[in-house]
Amino acid sequence: MQEQTEKQNIKISVRNLVEFILRSGDIDNRKSRVMQAEAMQEGSRIHRKIQRRMGASYHAEVPLKIEIPRENYQFVIEGRADGIIKEERITIDEIKGIYMDLSYLEEPVGVHLAQAKCYAYMYAQQENFAPDVKMGVQMTYCNLDTEEIRRFVEQYTVGELENWFLGIVAEYEKWADFQYQWRCKRQASIQKLEFPFDYREGQKELAADVYRTIYRRKNLFIQAPTGTGKTMSTIYPSVRAVGEGLAEKNFYLTAKEYHGDRSFRCISDSWWKGLSGKDGADHSEGKNVCL
Repeated sequence: MQEQTEKQNIKISVRNLVEFILRSGDIDNRKSRVMQAEAMQEGSRIHRKIQRRMGASYHAEVPLKIEIPRENYQFVIEGRADGIIKEERITIDEIKGIYMDLSYLEEPVGVHLAQAKCYAYMYAQQENFAPDVKMGVQMTYCNLDTEEIRRFVEQYTVGELENWFLGIVAEYEKWADFQYQWRCKRQASIQKLEFPFDYREGQKELAADVYRTIYRRKNLFIQAPTGTGKTMSTIYPSVRAVGEGLAEKNFYLTAKEYHGDRSFRCISDSWWKGLSGKDGADHSEGKNVCL
């Protein structure tokens, strides 16, 4: 009997998908980390305010999901439409809060319109709309300072949306193929990984506890003296858990630079030879090492 293997899911949000494929510059130069954080907070407030003003036909924050099978894996694309207007013609509403003067905005920003078009197609598939059904795609822009609103509305048939959407997915598939091949290589190399030393007293039990905790999606708090072998006893089972598909990344956080450097050396030691993995260190306020 032929063995059945479950296809891997490659998950991506609608926003990340369109930003990855349609990335471009931005005419709004009022951007910094502080401004972006403030814009997110203000944007959320404006979203709720606009949504409350709409009538009974307006359905806010509608989750949408589509699965697209490929030969070796399956795309899972998810998102949340800001609004779906259910009238004689279905219209997808995408709300964006921005700081620029709306009088200079002559047309929707391409990546914003692409988000709304994705949601329109996903909703059409969910409702089994015929290819000739027409849908509205509305971009609602709101100035975060003045709360002035400007809207752009376009119409597409489901067939037009399908051709466009599948084209976007096809572009992303080139990157997804690379992700899939890399993941297969990484998983195979982890399967061969063995603990590099003779276990100290209690070290094997600690490694097993870490693995079981990851498997059960629980939290584990450990207190042990220096020299117990905590670093290797936590990194090793964490990496093995990645190889079993229980996680995709590991983050190892330390309070001091010295401990971070020691942990990073563990990853760079000779026992990792043959492991196809990626590591990096973030030297900000503290230290972290991630795989």
